[in-house]
Amino acid sequence: MSEPMISVAGIRGIVGESLLPESFLRYILAFASLVEGGAVVVGGDTRLSREMMRHLAFAGLASAGCEIHDIGLAPTPTVGFMVRELGARGGIAITASHNPAQWNAYKFFDSDGMFPGKQANAQLLEIAAGGAFLRADYRHLGRVTPRADAIGRHVARVCEAVNTAQIRARRFRVTADCCNSVGGLILKPLFEQLGCEAEMFFTDIDREFQRPPEPLPENLDELCGRVRAAGADIGFAVDPDADRLAIVDNTGRPIGEERTVALAAAAVLNRVRGPLVVNLSTTRAMDDLARRHGVQIFRTPIGEANVVQRIRASNAVIGGEGNGGVIYPPVHCGRDAATGVALILGAMAAGNATIAELNTQIPDYVMIKTKFDAAGMDMAMLARMMSNEFSDAVEIITTDGVKAVYADSWVHARASGTEPVVRVFAEAPTRQAAEALAARAQKARGCADADDAM
Repeated sequence: MSEPMISVAGIRGIVGESLLPESFLRYILAFASLVEGGAVVVGGDTRLSREMMRHLAFAGLASAGCEIHDIGLAPTPTVGFMVRELGARGGIAITASHNPAQWNAYKFFDSDGMFPGKQANAQLLEIAAGGAFLRADYRHLGRVTPRADAIGRHVARVCEAVNTAQIRARRFRVTADCCNSVGGLILKPLFEQLGCEAEMFFTDIDREFQRPPEPLPENLDELCGRVRAAGADIGFAVDPDADRLAIVDNTGRPIGEERTVALAAAAVLNRVRGPLVVNLSTTRAMDDLARRHGVQIFRTPIGEANVVQRIRASNAVIGGEGNGGVIYPPVHCGRDAATGVALILGAMAAGNATIAELNTQIPDYVMIKTKFDAAGMDMAMLARMMSNEFSDAVEIITTDGVKAVYADSWVHARASGTEPVVRVFAEAPTRQAAEALAARAQKARGCADADDAM
């Protein structure tokens, strides 16, 4: 039996294999104990295992006396947003995000509506292992209170953060791929508030995902075709829990998730100056934007919790991750596809420009993303081999895997926190140069395998 994946992105596994109710209940009981039986917001995406996971969470939380605010089917960012709105002690998003449909997970939020940091995660795991759980007597068990206002409140906050009237005046024609999950539940009212003429598809929340859940260019053929056929101004695609956003431009070309956070950051920096925060694997176009606007940029280890922590510490105006995760503090300190949509439509309206025109205003690079099986791999050995292979780099960063930085390119290899793989990212001005860097990382992997076998 395989083990669940445990990281700052939650506790996830494959239903019936690494996700077993009896083991995952311990994490719920531990979380209920960690929040001392306080109020908890619960919501999640449309995976077929959602009812099992919801009722398991309700039972564990109620046993500790937690008041449960059930917001039902809702994006992950809506869960975090509602924790703050309701003054709850924490939240749980039931979703495995970009993982395939057989996966599910619990993503925990602290009282600030953010993923807990390392210390809180360590405490959660310690409680789960020790079994000293908080128990309520029969008179003080928690109750479930359904709430139907969560998405409406979230949409209202997003609209407050942009020039809604200016966007409405443009009457944008948009097309959106909602992955048969909760993205459609928030994008529909958002488009209505922004005055958009919207064509939305893959909106059946009672069916399985109709495409691979990651909104990568190779998974967006249907969206590209519909944008071209409709003559749409822009196409949007989200992952199952709607915290990641990908864009197809008005020519029907997928521009890649890396451009989402860059375009959103450019939109904000055109209005206000301040630091940017992104992770180590986010496009170097963010560095170019920081230089253009004369602001600082900070890079963190991979993981939303790490980015958010630095955003708050540096009072950054915007941040995010290159997987299409826009984090805009005036709305919510978490990745939020709906906020990304509004910021980018706002930039198009303010500049009277197409999305293709806005995209050309930001330096572009070619990024290669690959991965290989991490089973049995000695990560310390891989790190040493990577450092040796890229000894000609300007800088070697080892705070999260190994990142080798050159004058106009970089390569980063690290163990994933959501899948049992090693991810390799390489970015350069040309595809040939990026592929060469990725090939060198694979070479280092081969050396690590060979050395380990000796």
